[in-house]
Amino acid sequence: MLTRQPAQAGALEAGLRAAGHEVRFLPLTDFELPEDPAPLREAVRRLAAGGYAWLVVTSPNTVRALVRAGWDGRLPAGVRVAVTGPGTARVLASAGGPAAPWMPDGDASAAGIIAAFPAPDLAGTGRPGRRVLLPQSALAPDEVAAALDARGWAVERIEAYRTVPYPAAPARRLLADGGHPVGLEEGPDGAVGLGALDGAAVVLTSPSAVRELVRRLGGRPVGDAAFIAIGRPTQRAAASCGLALAGTAASPDAPGVLAVLAGLPATH
Repeated sequence: MLTRQPAQAGALEAGLRAAGHEVRFLPLTDFELPEDPAPLREAVRRLAAGGYAWLVVTSPNTVRALVRAGWDGRLPAGVRVAVTGPGTARVLASAGGPAAPWMPDGDASAAGIIAAFPAPDLAGTGRPGRRVLLPQSALAPDEVAAALDARGWAVERIEAYRTVPYPAAPARRLLADGGHPVGLEEGPDGAVGLGALDGAAVVLTSPSAVRELVRRLGGRPVGDAAFIAIGRPTQRAAASCGLALAGTAASPDAPGVLAVLAGLPATH
């Protein structure tokens, strides 16, 4: 069971199905444009005009938000794009963006960008040559912006989207409905149906999904569910919420999840 929407699954879903697993979906969170998208639209205009040296994209939803704000995926000559990993790169390419953006080796996360992002070449450049556009979720921590600022870049961080309980407001929503079965039914109070969790391997795909699941559970037991976190940030969120994990995927993809599933009892 994936705690995301079918429109987000892509290669992860396909890889799990190819390995013989039944995949269902439990959308806990959704994503929408900010209530005032004007700053994001203005940043897109500056990007198209060559006002930045780099565009740094830390999630697929950032790409979707940029497209909703008017970006056609094209960039002026000399403007480079950094992404966290292959998943974001695929969404970027599907939106008409560069097919081979810069990405860190190995660590497909914001931490990977922080560790490997190059320092600016200040020779002969003015402020535009150091400017970085960093559109992010309203919930994203300041670590990427702070690290790049400390390295000598002039970072402009813009709120690109908000994470909200599923479903988002239709007029601002980033993702379309997918048509795959949803893993859990909700009761009148919005609580999850615990029967759907029992015996399932539940892949927790983000810290916000962890927090929303715990909120809906309301402290009730989760039966024989095995919770798998994708990545260290999700692992930390589970620990802070008191949610016991069966394991943490070393990479945010099907091979990473399959490696954890291989160690679970056959009932999951």
